Formats: sequence, structure tokens, C-alpha cells
Amino acid sequence: MKPSFFSVARQPKWIGGLALAALVAIVFSLLLQWQLSRTFSYVGVSQEQAAPVALSELAGPGYIQPGSFDRLATVEATLNPSQTFIVDNRLQFRDDGLVEGYWLITNSLVQLEQGPASLTLALAFSTEIDDLIQIRQGLPEKSFSITGYVEPSDPVADTELFYEGEPILGSVALAQLVNLYQGQEFVSYPVYVIVTDGISLGAEPILIDIRDQSLEINWLTAFYTLEWAFFALVAFYLWWRLVQDERERLAT
Repeated sequence: MKPSFFSVARQPKWIGGLALAALVAIVFSLLLQWQLSRTFSYVGVSQEQAAPVALSELAGPGYIQPGSFDRLATVEATLNPSQTFIVDNRLQFRDDGLVEGYWLITNSLVQLEQGPASLTLALAFSTEIDDLIQIRQGLPEKSFSITGYVEPSDPVADTELFYEGEPILGSVALAQLVNLYQGQEFVSYPVYVIVTDGISLGAEPILIDIRDQSLEINWLTAFYTLEWAFFALVAFYLWWRLVQDERERLAT
């Protein structure tokens, strides 16, 4: 007569086997949780993050808060028209698609408790250099309360373009710009700001693609998550199968 499943399973060796199967399943479950944490991620800017905050809450000389890029920030800054440059290879978002052109950028000073700090501002876009040259000539050396997107420094990109004997920059590389800004040395922000409001230049503002927050799924890690769950179940199945085999042997 074949013994019952539980009469075999409660034998010490099979209780030990069940404990071993549970331990293996726990290990696989921990791997499952680790893989699951990498499967789902939020990208883009949430509605809460879309509201402008003081720049000091996001970045300052020597620090950048996590998640600060593509965030709107407000700051009081004094323009320095003598330290303006034109940047090549800039893309502008328009209704009819992407357009390639130039940015006008300038150095500005932000008054902090420890003294003034240099902050690079991206002011305007144009497909024609002459338009930006004309705007630069009319830039006032005064203070503005501006709002704009906080962006990371670009890598340095060499360019051989010159306009009226003046070099055209290939990127907004802050390490390069610090060396180009003349005059008294100041501490510098490790980010730059694309100005969206606060300065009226009569020029086309810079438009960048800011994604609304959305949930992204990494399907490869999702597959691995299911794989670890399967392995955890297999551990218990193997224990059950071995107990069943033992029942068959005892019945013969």
C-alpha cells in the first residue's frame, strides 16, 4: 500500500529537504526583487517637478542636486554682454520638426552670500548668425529675474568656424567657457540655464524637448524577473517530486 504524501513528507530528511528548498527559493526571491527594481523606472519630469523653483534648490557652485536637469529654475542674474558667444550645431524644436541653427549664450553673475558666482545663460536661437550678432550688440548690462531650464555641461567640441574673426563654439562646454570668460575670477555653477522667461530680446526663444513623466519597462529585466520566479517554484517542485518518488519506492 502506498503511504500518504504527508506521512513521507514529515520524515526528518524530507523536512530538511523542504527547509533547503525554502532557502533556495528565498535566494531566488531576493534576486527576483532586485531584478524587479530595475524593470520599472520613471523618466521625464513630473507635474510636481514642472513648477519652477529657486536655482539654489537644484544647483550651486560645487554641487548639483540629483534629478535637477530639465527642471525649471528661477534666479536673479546680471548679464555680462562683453562675454557672449555663439554656439553652432544647435537643434530647435518647431511645429514642422527639428531645425538646425545657433545659440546666443552669455556669462552672468549671481550674487550669493559668499560672493558673486558665474552662471552661463543660453538666451536665443536663430538659423542666422547675423541675427544673434545684432541681438548681442543690444544686450544690456543689467540684472534680470529669469526662469529657465537647468541643463548639464556639454563635452567640449572643437570647431573651425569663425565669424568676423571671432570663433564659433561647437558646444556649451562650461570647462571651456570658464577659460574664455575674461576679467575677475569667480566661482562657477556646474550647470547652465536655458532662459525661457524674464528677458525680452525680440528673438526666437530656445525650445527643447522636455518629456512628461512616464513609466518605462525594461523588458529584458522583466524576463529575468519571471525567470527567477520560475526557479523559486522549481525548488519546491523538485522537493515534491523527490517525496513522490520516495512514496513509489515504499509502495513496492
